[in-house]
Amino acid sequence: MNLPAALALMAASGFAALAYQIVWTQQSSIWLGHESTAVLAVIGAFFAGLAIGAHALSHRVEASPRPALWYAACEAVIGVWGVVLALLMAPAGETLLRLIGDTPSAAWQASVAFVGTFLLLLPATAAMGATLPALERVLARSSSGQSLAALYAGNTFGAVLGVLAAAFWLVPEFGLTRTTLLCALLNLLCAAATLLLFPRHDLPVPTAPALPRSKGLMPLLAVTGLLGIGYEVLVVRVLRQVAENTVYTFAMLLAVYLVGTALGAAAYQRWSCRASPERRGDTLLLALAFSCLLGTASLWMAEEIKALFLHTAGAGMGSALAAEALLAAVAFLLPTIVMGALFSHLCTRALAEGVGFGRALAGNTLGAAAAPWVFGLLFAPAFGPKAALLAVVVGYALLAVRRSGWARPVALGAATAALAVFSPPLAFVEVPEGGRIVSYRDGAMGAVSVVEDASGVSRLRIDNRQQEGSSATRLTDARLALLPVLLHPAPRRALFLGLGTGVTALSARS
Repeated sequence: MNLPAALALMAASGFAALAYQIVWTQQSSIWLGHESTAVLAVIGAFFAGLAIGAHALSHRVEASPRPALWYAACEAVIGVWGVVLALLMAPAGETLLRLIGDTPSAAWQASVAFVGTFLLLLPATAAMGATLPALERVLARSSSGQSLAALYAGNTFGAVLGVLAAAFWLVPEFGLTRTTLLCALLNLLCAAATLLLFPRHDLPVPTAPALPRSKGLMPLLAVTGLLGIGYEVLVVRVLRQVAENTVYTFAMLLAVYLVGTALGAAAYQRWSCRASPERRGDTLLLALAFSCLLGTASLWMAEEIKALFLHTAGAGMGSALAAEALLAAVAFLLPTIVMGALFSHLCTRALAEGVGFGRALAGNTLGAAAAPWVFGLLFAPAFGPKAALLAVVVGYALLAVRRSGWARPVALGAATAALAVFSPPLAFVEVPEGGRIVSYRDGAMGAVSVVEDASGVSRLRIDNRQQEGSSATRLTDARLALLPVLLHPAPRRALFLGLGTGVTALSARS
């Protein structure tokens, strides 16, 4: 198989995969009741499925003389399961919603949300995890390191197009179900194209490794996966308070994140031969720690950056989206470029040591699958986004210390400590003139604040968005519940379409 044909297949596969992610996130938010939870659940399910598929199938793919057949089969499975989910996602969501119950504990709700989403998506995501290793194996006769980085870059660039196309065109134009069916058709076309272009493509079984295996390589892949997606989860959480916090916001942030990783992989594929492998890894780890520190520091200027851009560009949806893209680029672009290069380097090193690419990918995505739990549900609510982001920086610095000595990591640690001590919390709350913040709390699904204006009226804000109602409208809100209850001869249950301040629901209950 030649590289251009493989890149085209990888781009098409990446397009479908990330378009699925946008669709599944919107569908999951319906039964989970909150887009933030749906984003974390789908991200976790995606990476967990990728890890399982890459690990479970890597041995078979590597031992097969016809890996192109494995690739075609995986694409076919993704397409078929995409069709199944197009038909069954709604009833499956209703079943999981009943399983959650009316008054679940936080632990039970999170467990059902994450495990249920994981099981629903598993056949497709597991097959996705084996596509890149299978196609890398098809190109085994060429330079493995260069072809691996190129395939990763092509897959990621296709994913960027899939995110943007799904959010801004396919879903608004065709709806969720038809978009899913179009993605499934694209997967099936990839499978058919592989069988037509490469009906017989036998390869020898891989030979013994040329280099001794490093005991720390697989843990390093897992930890960098955890920290990389942890950085994404935390930055998205912070920018939700500044951006418009819509599905377009998430799509724009994800697209910029993917663009950066694709650029990093492409740059590594072109320039990696200019330094020794050991020096490359040390340099990339340190560069990633510094770039994440800079990206974190830029978040304190997010409001000013957005205001300055909108003042220059003017109002309108296009300007708002462009402002969100700018915020994402400032926080994401430099770190993700280094992430893409580092992942390509570690996987190339794994191949040189005789570790199959599937197993290397499984280790990295397994760490990534834990990131929504560790950083989204645990660290951010417990310690705040600032401390959680600085923990990511410290994590990369500690990895660099093990490999390159203490001098530069210590300087990085000093800068991180200064930022932790002297910088304010990463909390954005609009306070009216003469007003004050009554309370502020970081929760699992967002930042919740109560703001009091100069006249003493309190309002609830979630992720810096004012919710309906206030202390001044308490009597009016209560009437909305009491009038229907009083008019009904024997009221037993009441349905509330959304929960704002809770005043109406509390009045009905009392």
